[in-house]
Amino acid sequence: MASTFEMIPLCSGSSGNSILVRAKGMNLLFDLGLSCKRIVEALEKVGTDPSSVDAVFLSHSHSDHISGADVFIRKYNTDVYATKETLRSFLTVCKKEHAPCLDHEISEEIVFETDEGDVKVLSCCTPHDTAGSVCFKVCADDRSLMIMTDLGHVTDDIKSMAKGVDGILIESNYDYEMLITGPYDYVLKRRVGGPYGHLSNEDCAEMIRELIESGTRRFMLGHLSENNNIPDLAVRTVVDYLSGFGFAIERDYELDVAKRYEPSAPLVVCP
Repeated sequence: MASTFEMIPLCSGSSGNSILVRAKGMNLLFDLGLSCKRIVEALEKVGTDPSSVDAVFLSHSHSDHISGADVFIRKYNTDVYATKETLRSFLTVCKKEHAPCLDHEISEEIVFETDEGDVKVLSCCTPHDTAGSVCFKVCADDRSLMIMTDLGHVTDDIKSMAKGVDGILIESNYDYEMLITGPYDYVLKRRVGGPYGHLSNEDCAEMIRELIESGTRRFMLGHLSENNNIPDLAVRTVVDYLSGFGFAIERDYELDVAKRYEPSAPLVVCP
């Protein structure tokens, strides 16, 4: 029987992001954007002992991705992987020191690999408004999962990394009309909707179409804005767009939305 390979968003949205990936007996945690206490509660809710987390990966330095990392890493003595820029920013907000040997600087390549080589984590630079921002892809044997959030547009390098993945958590941050008519000031609206901000529902739908065409079938929408999006609207935008290309939900692809404040149902590649 194949070993478990699945992705479980513990929380997802502008208020906080954290994703657990279980791969061949390993527990890999991507971002900790809520307090350590809440991340621990979420891990326990999905049956994972926080002390069993093998490594933490930080995508970038915004607070909705790192706010709980300082306490978690110190409490559980967990290795943390991040780019030079993200690691530098993260260390400046740590309230207490942790063992320097836990810090691992990564670059755009294989950033983590088991001794056997059966589990790998790869990173790719993302166009976002902070230095050192990356997305991650996890490979277990011949299967793969990807986390693609916090990017203003999808670069060719990201498309290349995502091509043919088995499942993906992909950003569907905002609805354009809600953003334009919403409460944000002009500067923030430009930042969110700009080339170094976030992906809209329409951007997400277009990328999902390309991924379906390259063989991906399992999708989860993530990092939805609390002010500029609604889960049903995000799903409807994707489904309506894909139907125009002859793709039908359940027949050609699976689609779900990651929950904002609690763990979501797993996106399973193999049980």
